[in-house]
Amino acid sequence: MNPFLFIYAAKNIWRHKGRSFFIAFSVSLAVTVSVWVMAFFDGMNHQIEQAVVNTNLGDYQIQESHYSFNTDSSHPAEWNESLENKIKEAGATAYSPELLLDANISAPEGSASLSVLGIIGSLHKNFLPIADSISSGSFIENIDIDSVVIGQALANEFKYHVGDEFVLNYQDINGELRSEILKIKGIYQFNANVFQKRFVYISQRTWQNLYLGSEDGFKFNRIPIRVNSQELDLKKRFPEFKLKHWKDLNPEMAVVLDFHDGMVRLFFLIIAVTIMMTILTPVRMLWQERLKEFRMLHILGVNFKNFWSIGLSEVVLMILLSSVLSTTLLTIILGIQSKTGLDFTFINQGYIIERAGIRLPRIVYPRLATEQILITVSMVILILGSSYSWSISRTLKKLKEEQ
Repeated sequence: MNPFLFIYAAKNIWRHKGRSFFIAFSVSLAVTVSVWVMAFFDGMNHQIEQAVVNTNLGDYQIQESHYSFNTDSSHPAEWNESLENKIKEAGATAYSPELLLDANISAPEGSASLSVLGIIGSLHKNFLPIADSISSGSFIENIDIDSVVIGQALANEFKYHVGDEFVLNYQDINGELRSEILKIKGIYQFNANVFQKRFVYISQRTWQNLYLGSEDGFKFNRIPIRVNSQELDLKKRFPEFKLKHWKDLNPEMAVVLDFHDGMVRLFFLIIAVTIMMTILTPVRMLWQERLKEFRMLHILGVNFKNFWSIGLSEVVLMILLSSVLSTTLLTIILGIQSKTGLDFTFINQGYIIERAGIRLPRIVYPRLATEQILITVSMVILILGSSYSWSISRTLKKLKEEQ
């Protein structure tokens, strides 16, 4: 590009510095607001997703085939070192082999349906922070027998305390109704009240003795796992088992999050079209006012290709100015809010909101990501490039018609 034309374009921007600054600031502000909204909902969706994953689902679940088909717990698979090594090699950061049993309790205060999880305590501690959320007592250990850990909401409703007897009603592997007395070892306070009322934890030794009648090493119906990447090819690694993503296990929340994403993208598109239409008029006026100037330059020998070069030079300079402004604003705002968060407790007067068995976040942390910077710059290029290109073409078309 001719350096003289580039300098000339810069002087034209400075000559109309008030209007140029208005255009650059308007674009920067609109882009910053749009990307901030996207970052806010990305952060909220991420927190909701983590809350769903923390309901004993995991990012993925490796399920024994009978359990995957009809949640039948009577055919548990063997948990061994070879399988554990394959899970580690697949990129899992945490995992918990679990045995599941549907049961209930009855008391003068009422009755409740329970999901009884037989766990390996040493592995489950790394999978969910329930062991760190014990309000009284202690968490399940591998060697425990006839001990149970229950949720605080369940304890409050049935007036249970650590050391109390816990009568569990269930069907064993032969379909016989049984009642067994367990001793409450600990009470946890984690996740939503629905979660605390539903899930109780016992050791795998206790589970196998209750349901199978004897114990034989470690087994599992399912293995929820946590991963850092959602792009792992896990199906090829575990062909003998069924692999399910958390969205397959909780489709209701998956639909909600996908709807959020769709609405954010629609909002982003509406803002882009709106700001483009808003700045189109001042940009068009800016070039229309220079029609006489271009007419004189054309008489002096400046061709239409050079006019386009001048216009593109102005576009590049305006894009640089707007990109720097919007990126700086976005980085400062999101950099602060991603650490401090946004507290929305005043909306619901401090009450905790629970939906679909999860506790919604009270403080939302917008997510600052590299892709947001790229989206910011791309949106600036799209808006200014389209507006200037249309205005330049209209002005040069009118100049051609006057010849």
